Amino acid sequence: PCGEQPLPSYGCCDLGPVILTRFVRHPFGLDGKATFDFDSFEKSVALQVRALDNVLDVTYWPLQQQRDESAAKRRIGVGFTGMGNALAMLCLRYDAADGRAMAARIAERMRDAAYAASIALAQEKGAFPKFDADGYLAPGTFASRLPTALQDAIRQHGIRNSHLLAVAPT
Repeated sequence: PCGEQPLPSYGCCDLGPVILTRFVRHPFGLDGKATFDFDSFEKSVALQVRALDNVLDVTYWPLQQQRDESAAKRRIGVGFTGMGNALAMLCLRYDAADGRAMAARIAERMRDAAYAASIALAQEKGAFPKFDADGYLAPGTFASRLPTALQDAIRQHGIRNSHLLAVAPT
């Protein structure tokens, strides 16, 4: 069991947070305006997707059921940590509208970068074995709320990981 994701029997919790403070440039306004480097962040998220996907292949699974469950869905959990610290370094209040807007922007960019990376991995290595585009993108699913371009790419190429995002309660 994993507190970040409800798991099926024999499911795995393959999580990897990205540390947000590493992407703040000119923290606290020192030597310039404090900014968040979204380009570097998105590259790190894409790398994290690939790394976590590779972990599934190199893990020694003590039980065959664990190996089978992992292989069937390729469930991973890219997340982030340090949101409060990053906002403070950006001179934004956690409890203010501009702080909440930045937090939402960071989360959306992480989501989109992770899904784009998993789609690219599906083109390279194949979609997860239980992938069914109609079910995956059905109304009411998380994927049905993705931007249209990502949904279209999933329908065309599949997606490598059935689950992609998990933010630990830190």
